Amino acid sequence: MKNLVIILQLCFSLCAYSNQLTPLSGFEALQWQQRIILVNNLQDQQSVLTLFEQNKAEIKERDIIWFVFSADEIQTNYQGVLSADFIASTRTQYRLKPGQIMLIGKDGGVKILLDRMDLEAIFNEIDAMPMRQNEMVH
Repeated sequence: MKNLVIILQLCFSLCAYSNQLTPLSGFEALQWQQRIILVNNLQDQQSVLTLFEQNKAEIKERDIIWFVFSADEIQTNYQGVLSADFIASTRTQYRLKPGQIMLIGKDGGVKILLDRMDLEAIFNEIDAMPMRQNEMVH
């Protein structure tokens, strides 16, 4: 019986570990857990990254994962591995124009599309969502 418990614990550990190694190819795996900000080819990308760093606590509190695209590169606060086709598939799916910022809710729906970075507007949009209102109460 003791060996069975050890084997089961090992299996659960391996399953959890293997899920962490699965590269992210789309946002389905984040649905109902994270809100997503997509930033596409901004002129002053560094200022956006600085803004995200300065608001790290507020971003974490709102369960936000952000992705900043530039040419064929990406910067993100996502802790896992991204698939090789992540950039191309995300750009194809959401059709972001250069300079656009998109907020995707936990339900997977597009909540706001901006032509310039306005993190306060994004936070206000999130804070007005019923799901976020419930999170703030609990």
